[in-house]
Amino acid sequence: MWLLRMNLLLIITLLSVALTLSNAQQASTASPSIVFISPEQIKDIGEQVTLNCSIANVKNYIVGWQKSNRDRTKESNIISLGVQLAVTEDRFRLNFTKENNAANYVLEIHDIVNTDAGLYECQIQVNSTSKITKTVELQVRHPPMLLENQHTNTLTKAEGEDAQLVCRAEGYPRPTISWRREYNAILPIGGQTFTGNELRLNGLRREDRGTYYCTADNGVGRADTKTITLEVEFAPVIRVPRPKVAQALDYDIDVECVVQAFPAPAISWYRDGKQIHNGGSYSISQIGSPDDVTTSVVKIHSVAAEHYGDYVCKATNKVGQAEARLNLFGK
Repeated sequence: MWLLRMNLLLIITLLSVALTLSNAQQASTASPSIVFISPEQIKDIGEQVTLNCSIANVKNYIVGWQKSNRDRTKESNIISLGVQLAVTEDRFRLNFTKENNAANYVLEIHDIVNTDAGLYECQIQVNSTSKITKTVELQVRHPPMLLENQHTNTLTKAEGEDAQLVCRAEGYPRPTISWRREYNAILPIGGQTFTGNELRLNGLRREDRGTYYCTADNGVGRADTKTITLEVEFAPVIRVPRPKVAQALDYDIDVECVVQAFPAPAISWYRDGKQIHNGGSYSISQIGSPDDVTTSVVKIHSVAAEHYGDYVCKATNKVGQAEARLNLFGK
């Protein structure tokens, strides 16, 4: 009986030793893994963030932090390698702790700035061709900023064409873009405001020209506003304030026509099919005013009998031409 008990005790001891050796062998051959990484972080400018990466079976593998932008369109930047920081900014700190075969790599960023936003990737370099990674995103709240290369300050279209006014902005949270006209005039699509990156205007009319404002706002800091000038090209339209003008002989008289057009038109005057020029009995002047309006005035000095008759005002630009007639007669 005593011998049987000794044999059982020996067998149990041997099994325990074998199990311990087996566990130790498995532990020595187990691959490293990232068992925890911090969840998404949302911070304000000037705050501090802590990013934690916990590694199991770390052994002698090299662990590092790397940063890339959100859409991964630019090259990544190495932040740390092993227990050493790869950046020289005092705002970055790396804390390393290790217990048994587990390690924590804690990256701290102080006085956060806008450019700190991005994807932070914890990496275990397994060999020359493979690595184990997990990523945490850092979002930084910052005021909206309209992108200069995404909008045009002046847009020129012909009457009847379609126009597309575009504004895009950066910022976190994502900014909302709204549109309005100068003096809060009614938009061509109706209403005084429109929300969206693109304001589409179909079948432009000359009344649609003017200044448009796009404003980006996300509730952080000040909103950002840009102006876009919409120019609508249209053929001349002529109005004659006095189609019939009477004047006695030897007195001066002004005859005029009012032209609205864009681009600015070339205006000429004719009498009996012959063009009138400055000099002699005639003085011609042009007076510009807002809304693409030009008033052309012909002053006739000391009216004579040969000055009576029909005068034609003709206006021409790249889009088209127009003419109007008035009559000068004697009292």
